[in-house]
Amino acid sequence: MKIRLLCFLFLFFCTKIFANEKELPIGTFHGIGFSLEKNGVDILTHHNFYYHNSNLKIKKISSDIYELTTSVYLQKTQESKALSDNRVDRYKVIWKTEFWGSLINEKFEHGRELSEFQLSSDKLIIKSQIAANGIIETQYYRINQ
Repeated sequence: MKIRLLCFLFLFFCTKIFANEKELPIGTFHGIGFSLEKNGVDILTHHNFYYHNSNLKIKKISSDIYELTTSVYLQKTQESKALSDNRVDRYKVIWKTEFWGSLINEKFEHGRELSEFQLSSDKLIIKSQIAANGIIETQYYRINQ
């Protein structure tokens, strides 16, 4: 009887610990928009482009480290040259609430950039300060495939 009780308590606490672990969604997600703002005013958005396509791939490395790969393809006008960029970064995730937290870039060359994320049932929003002059970049991704 004592062994059953101990097994039950062990199982209960293990389930509680693992059930409370928060995770970013894993996989590849399609970008649905972006904006650049300064002092709360949009200075550039995906609406300013003829074509915008972006994707985010999230891979879990350890319990609080994630690898984020972003791919962006932009074309200002139909006649202009298209621009593309790919970037791979590793971030430490610090959860503030069940649906919101911070991302700390692990690369020293990015000055250990601090970004914030917000999860909803259908979107992942990542907001980052990208310049010392206060420009904020916000990326929106669809997470319910």
